[in-house]
Amino acid sequence: MLKIQKDYLSKYGNIKDNYNERLDYLLNNTKLKNKDVYNEISRISSITWNKLSYIIYLLPKGTPRPRCGKHGVFYVKDAKKYKKLFEDFAKVNDITLITTPTKFHCISYLPIPSTMKPVDKVLAELGFIRPTSKPDWDNLAKCYCDMIQDILLYDDSLIIEGSSKKFYSVKPRIEVYIEYMNDYDCDFNRNKINRKE
Repeated sequence: MLKIQKDYLSKYGNIKDNYNERLDYLLNNTKLKNKDVYNEISRISSITWNKLSYIIYLLPKGTPRPRCGKHGVFYVKDAKKYKKLFEDFAKVNDITLITTPTKFHCISYLPIPSTMKPVDKVLAELGFIRPTSKPDWDNLAKCYCDMIQDILLYDDSLIIEGSSKKFYSVKPRIEVYIEYMNDYDCDFNRNKINRKE
């Protein structure tokens, strides 16, 4: 058995796999009453979500591997260029910084290859034929998450849910859809952000 498996088992091995048994374990090890939990569920469920979206009219590019520059400092090629692009966009669109739990969805529309048959080009634009080539879907999302960090999004660790999809289009672009909570879901998360500021 690997050390990481042993470490996991020593810390979490006694906790049950079953969902209801895990809840019982938590409730039995605290002095909470069911009504306290239900009140918090009600409060969190009533928090509204804001939505925003934007389109970047550029060829979709994934985040390249970090490179080692002079003096041993790592950097990501073109990261500053993309950040500057979004800073300009934010100034024009009066964007405020998000500090609450966030959902991030990115749809990258790659150029339709010129070597495709005419019927395939139409099917690609309609979304029936999808890209299976580079850039990788996760590198695309990473690129556009990094672009908004410190400008629109306080930190990309706030992203609790996300997706990245690749399509073809005669008009290459990146569409980003963001949802974020109007308030914090708990004091722990609020304090975590306040400590960083």
